[in-house]
Formats: sequence, structure tokens, C-alpha cells
Amino acid sequence: MFSPGYVQHTVGWPVDSSTYAGSFLYHMKPNLIHVGLVVGLNYKNPYINPYEEFQQLKTHPQIAKFLEGGQCISYGARALNSGGYFSIPKLVFPGGVLVGCSAGFMNILKIKGSHTAIKSGI
Repeated sequence: MFSPGYVQHTVGWPVDSSTYAGSFLYHMKPNLIHVGLVVGLNYKNPYINPYEEFQQLKTHPQIAKFLEGGQCISYGARALNSGGYFSIPKLVFPGGVLVGCSAGFMNILKIKGSHTAIKSGI
């Protein structure tokens, strides 16, 4: 089922309709699949567990078929800040600069942070 260049984005499931969430699945050469779930931190349910939601996401037939027989070679987690122009922090400090996602330059609707990080560097 591996197809280099294949991209799949989803919105919603497995979270409830009042929670912002979306997933991504990217097929990369030589034989890797990157999969993840983004959950907005303004969820109303105090018991939601993004890790458990991600585990449930991987059981969906449209995701599971790509992961069957594979093995996890690495994993990670991070917070993605969003909120628009007025949420952008001070970008420079002695000896450093914030760029890309860390600076709040994420296109949250398209889950595009790496692109904005690259553009920040340019």
C-alpha cells in the first residue's frame, strides 16, 4: 500500500464535533510513513487525552491499512501555537530569533508549519 508522495489530511474524527482536530499521513521514500494528529488546546472536555485520540485514529480503516505490518521507528509531540497576528510573541532577543511555528507563523487550517519556518529563514 506504500506510495511515495501520497498525502492524506483529515479533519475531526476521532474527537467530538466541538474539538478542533486534524490528522496528516505522508508517504516518504524509501519506505516511511509519517502520521500525526493535531488537537487544538481549547477543547472543552477536560478529560480528553490527545495521545489516546491518536491511538484511536490509527485504528480507522483508511489509516490502519497503511500502518499494518510496520514498526514505529520514532515518535514525538509538540505544542503548536496559533491565534493570529495579536498572538505573535516578541520575535528577537539577545542572541536569538523566533521563526516558523515557534513564532506563531503557522497556517493552522492547512497544518503547514514547516513551510512557514522555511520562508522565515529565507
